[in-house]
Amino acid sequence: MIITIGRECGCDGDEVAARLASKYGIACYTKKEIIRLAKEKGVYDKYPFFFGEKAIDSMMQSVSDDFVVKRRKTPEEVLERLLDGQDGVVVGRASDFAFKNRNDAVRIFLCGDKDSRIKRIMDKHGISESKAKSLVEETDAKRRSYHDYYSGENWGYSGHYDLCLDEAKLGVDGVVEMVAAYMKVIGK
Repeated sequence: MIITIGRECGCDGDEVAARLASKYGIACYTKKEIIRLAKEKGVYDKYPFFFGEKAIDSMMQSVSDDFVVKRRKTPEEVLERLLDGQDGVVVGRASDFAFKNRNDAVRIFLCGDKDSRIKRIMDKHGISESKAKSLVEETDAKRRSYHDYYSGENWGYSGHYDLCLDEAKLGVDGVVEMVAAYMKVIGK
């Protein structure tokens, strides 16, 4: 079973992932864990832009259509190599796109109203409202750009996920309950 979590900034994606991983007795792959595994397995240096969350310059992109095909395969190649067939909860990394053809994947997107997300970031990092607002906007833009670059799909578009949940209203526990109910209904 693979559970992927895409999320807007301030939706506690790592916490949701940790709780789901614990509930189902599977591994949790956050950015930190994915980078650790990539270095351990010698994959990190082969895909520096994927792990570094940096887009390659547009001049490079236009060099060849083959480049786009290879770029679209990167998330699947990297994540399959790192997970090595193991079950897990994967946060970000265009994982919804990477695992979209797997029958055992449940793809989740967490969202919430901007004011609630800003407040959560203010409280979490002890920063001002204006800094939190900038952080939320910059992080969302970065995630959107990264996802769109590797998948060619619109980040957060409901049609690319099995569940889109308002974490600001449900909270972490509510999201975990909703995912568990969904898993039960679909027989996973």
